[in-house]
Order: sequence, then C-alpha cells, then structure tokens
Amino acid sequence: MTKGESPISRETIKSLTLDIEGSLLSFDKFIKAQEQLAILLHEVDKTLANKNRPLINWRISQIHSGSIHLTLEGMPQDQITPSQISEVIKTVERGIVTILEHPIRPKYFSDRALESVRALAILKKRDEFMVQLGFDSRCIDLNQALIANVDEIIGGKYQSFGTVEGVLKAIDVSRQPIFRVYNLLTNKSVKCYFEPNLLDNIKEYLEKRVSVSGIVTSREDGEKIGIKVESIALFSEEKDLPSIEEMIGILGGNS
Repeated sequence: MTKGESPISRETIKSLTLDIEGSLLSFDKFIKAQEQLAILLHEVDKTLANKNRPLINWRISQIHSGSIHLTLEGMPQDQITPSQISEVIKTVERGIVTILEHPIRPKYFSDRALESVRALAILKKRDEFMVQLGFDSRCIDLNQALIANVDEIIGGKYQSFGTVEGVLKAIDVSRQPIFRVYNLLTNKSVKCYFEPNLLDNIKEYLEKRVSVSGIVTSREDGEKIGIKVESIALFSEEKDLPSIEEMIGILGGNS
C-alpha cells in the first residue's frame, strides 16, 4: 500500500484474497490460514452489525495451486446487501493498516479478531513465506510489526494518565514516531508514541534521563508497556542535584 493512500476510498468490493508465497507450506498450515481468515471476517462482521453471530456467508471463489492464492467472496442474500459485504471487507482492511502503523485497537476488532490477524502474520515469522491480504487488487503485507503491535494491544488492558521515567533511546520515525525509555534498574523499555512536531525537542533528550507524561497503557499486573506522549521533561544532571547537606536544609533539618 502506498503511504498516504486511503484504504476506504474505493467503490463497493465483495472479495478479498489471502496470498501465501512459499514452497514449503504444509496442509495443516493451509487449513489454519483458512480458519483464521474466516474467524477474522466473522468477528468483524458480527461486531460491526452488533449481533451475537455473523450475518454474511463467504465462499471460495478462486484458489490457485503452487503458492496459495485464496479468494473469499461474500454472498448477498435477502437481507444482506453488497454494500454490507463491502463494509466488512473495508473494516478489515482499515483495521490491519491501523495495527501495522501503531498498537491501537481498530474499531470493530475484538480480541479474537486480533488473535486471528496475528495467527496469519505468524506464518511468516521464520521468513519461510510471504503472507499478504489483497483488497480489490491492493495488497497489505502481514509482517512482524503487526505481530508485535497485536501483542501490545491485547497485553495492554488498562489506560490512565501517568508518567514514565528513564533514559530516552532508540528514536524511530519510519512509521508512527516512537522512542523508548529504559528503566535504569530493570533495563526494561516502554514505547513512547509522539507527534511528529515534537521530534526536534525529543532529539535533544537522546541518551538523557527524562520524565514522560501522557496516557499510559498497562498490563493487568501494572507493568507499563506504552505511553502516548503529552509532555516530556529533562531530569537534572547529577552534578546539578543538591548535596545531602543542601537537602537537609531544604527539608528544614539541622546540620
């Protein structure tokens, strides 16, 4: 997909294609890929329709041997219009693009839908295959960034305003602008997502100890795994910190 293109600007579409390029795809993996694609479509369908079960039936309209090219087509029925089928497919496409760019749960994507996307992408984990989903001749590569971001979305159950402290390292602007803050004691890092206009300021803090404030995403056990940056402040250098004697004076003690 070309950067900047909108995945929702096209007219009604009714099919999508799973492409798996590679010579060593086992039958079991092929069956699993079909199952996970079906789960993804069904989960988005029923969530989009706000129903307990999916509304749309899908059929295999094309399949090519060698490398796998499996096309599924939604079947219009009495109460199912082509536009409803198209909306499910476009929602799947929008969601996958969102996940590839940053670890944010797309609208209408349940945990099970996210797990299915991850299962499709993980076929490529050892670089044995190229795995893509095609939407109306437009292909999206299901790569390792998708796996990492799904893990972060599912792992992060709680969001609240808070701070992250540590050494700022590893600025990356290849997709969603991000840097990492490393805890000095544990050496664990937290991903910090920031707006592009903050880049010049953030560069000045590279390899320095900072305090980052914003919306923190945490696991159930309280571990912080991500933060959407609202502000960032530099800690004082050690030489600038008050001495013990000065601290006693600040706190009103006797020397």
